[in-house]
Amino acid sequence: MRVVNASQMKQIEKNANDMGITYYQMMENAGMCVADFVRKNIKDFETKIILILTGTGNNGGDGFVAARIIKKFGGNPLIMMVDGPPKTIDAIKNFNKAKDCGIEIITFEKDKSIPIIWGSDAIIDAVYGTGFHGELNDNIKSLFSAISDSDAIKFAIDIPSGVDYSGEISDGAFKADFTIALDSLKNAHMKENTFENCGRVVCADIGIPEECHKI
Repeated sequence: MRVVNASQMKQIEKNANDMGITYYQMMENAGMCVADFVRKNIKDFETKIILILTGTGNNGGDGFVAARIIKKFGGNPLIMMVDGPPKTIDAIKNFNKAKDCGIEIITFEKDKSIPIIWGSDAIIDAVYGTGFHGELNDNIKSLFSAISDSDAIKFAIDIPSGVDYSGEISDGAFKADFTIALDSLKNAHMKENTFENCGRVVCADIGIPEECHKI
């Protein structure tokens, strides 16, 4: 079982990129792994509404890919941008691909979004990734609170939003039933205080060769 810190994971990804496995390809692989895991863990997958919450960074990019693959698998994805449109190059590319394949994309509005949450069968957290630190704003806290009260199955990509790499937990952080760790487990996954937020943690192979982990 491999556990890495933030700087180690960045170096692993850089090593892979230097070998020709681009950051864009790693994002594609991550989204595929998430979509496949969700499909395998939802009964009657094709009949369910799957809400994907996206942020502005690469974690959101993983979410856009997952939404596209979920649609390809025959699912019913709906994307909700929590912080507005994506800002990183690879995430923007995957936002456009999701839009081009006909997935509905909406923007989070505090009062109007609650019925959408209650109508979702599964929710994927792709808001903040492992670079998160600090505190969540009140709007996102209210969103995550409503999600916690819902009956939806909850998935987090890599790490639940509001939990940082070291395991510090912001008030109102996302609480997942499953966390899909990308490539390696992170320090936060091993901390007892994060168990309630992470739920069951599984590690997904996103195509990074073993030699890239020699750091």
